[in-house]
Amino acid sequence: MVKHMDRKALRRKHLMQLGITQVLVVVVSLLAEIKFFRIDLTTEKKHTLSQPSRSMLRQLEDVVYVKIYLDGELPAEFVNFRKSIRELMDEFRAYGGEKLQYEFIKLYDEPDETIRNRIIGELYDRGLKVTNIQVRDGEGGSSTRMIFPGAIMAYGPFELPVNLLKNNPTLSHEHNLNNSIQTLEYEFARAIRSLTTEEVPRIAFIEGHGELDSLQTHSLMDELKNFFQVDRGYINGNVEALLNYQALIIARPEHSFSEPDKFAIDQYIMKGGKVLFLLDPVHPFADSLSAGTTVALANQVGLEDLLFKYGVRVNYNLVADLQCNYVPVNTAPVGEEARFTMMPWVYHPLLAGPVDHPVSRGLNYVKSQFASSLDTLAGSPGQVSKTVLLATSQASRTRNVPLYINMEEVTVQPDPALYNSAKLPIGVLLEGEFESFYKNYPVPDGVIPSDWKLIPQGQPSSIFVLTDGDIVANEVIFEQGAYRAQPLG
Repeated sequence: MVKHMDRKALRRKHLMQLGITQVLVVVVSLLAEIKFFRIDLTTEKKHTLSQPSRSMLRQLEDVVYVKIYLDGELPAEFVNFRKSIRELMDEFRAYGGEKLQYEFIKLYDEPDETIRNRIIGELYDRGLKVTNIQVRDGEGGSSTRMIFPGAIMAYGPFELPVNLLKNNPTLSHEHNLNNSIQTLEYEFARAIRSLTTEEVPRIAFIEGHGELDSLQTHSLMDELKNFFQVDRGYINGNVEALLNYQALIIARPEHSFSEPDKFAIDQYIMKGGKVLFLLDPVHPFADSLSAGTTVALANQVGLEDLLFKYGVRVNYNLVADLQCNYVPVNTAPVGEEARFTMMPWVYHPLLAGPVDHPVSRGLNYVKSQFASSLDTLAGSPGQVSKTVLLATSQASRTRNVPLYINMEEVTVQPDPALYNSAKLPIGVLLEGEFESFYKNYPVPDGVIPSDWKLIPQGQPSSIFVLTDGDIVANEVIFEQGAYRAQPLG
């Protein structure tokens, strides 16, 4: 592996935390076995910190400063939220002592509106998300006010924004606040770990098979660099080079993997390495769709047999879902000026995950485009558990390829009777001891080192398979003489 990229400083602006970015950051961290990601978020131990959190706080070498921008006049539900944060901070101080300092900031105590607006703009630029609330005035009316239900945490020269409010549109306001309270320890512990870690775990994006490049993965890499040293490079059949990394990311490959590269990935997993497979099993030629019609074809890259051995089947189909995103459609009669109307497009499903899993708890919908389904296989070799982390709604279907797609479909009301499949898996986490795909095969020519001894049965490991590789892709445009990545979303 070459192309080393230094870790980015934690002080930064315009921190992106979109749904899929959150999912993948947590998945990578879980796979890379960062201890604080093992916190049990499903318990109701409101006043009991997990052992990793207690240990981390006792070992602080310098002061962590926490400024929480949630004080002053608030609705009752946010008063309870603030109380939970204060109780957690007191619990943190019980183990961190004077090395943990916190304060609540009353943003609206600043009487000068110009100064207050400047502070609001600075907090937004530093990565805190805005939420609007209704505040009653003295005359019985109410007004809308912006608040920042989050914190800025600082340690030495570094700082990090921590957004504390979960907002899943499928859940009630009360349920979202409850989820937010349950994940408070996780959010604060994750930030402290990131700020204080000296030995930064290394992960790598694989190249050489038509994967998304550094511009196309800009937002994901930008977020991952808060927690990892992120490298990019080729495999070249070198097993030992991969062993320097705690996790690998294969982001939307378009070309076939050679046998030496497949073998290197397989043996890396057998050695306990973790891999994210972000695949596009079907290529829909979306650019052609702007002309009205396209054809979707299978996009085989040679990793499918490995994944089948590990316990998941990649299907060459497209998922259609009545729970979907909207796209602009020109609804003006021919000859008239274009008039665009937002209409549902079933090939852009909105994915959701289990509400009780640490990765997907409190997660918003994740927008997908031309995704394929996965099948989890019972009785696969080894001891492997399988968890669906992203899936379609209760009203979905699959369509096999080759498939002709016409944008005129968007104007036709879908027949609900055809959408009779529920919760089709799109993203699956597999954990356990995998059996090598090459168990009964010779070591391929071209593997480095040439005397590598095959490992037939793996150490405990994890892989994540997602069948919409474009889900993490930034749009790249040519602007002012240079290519630039546009923010996700």
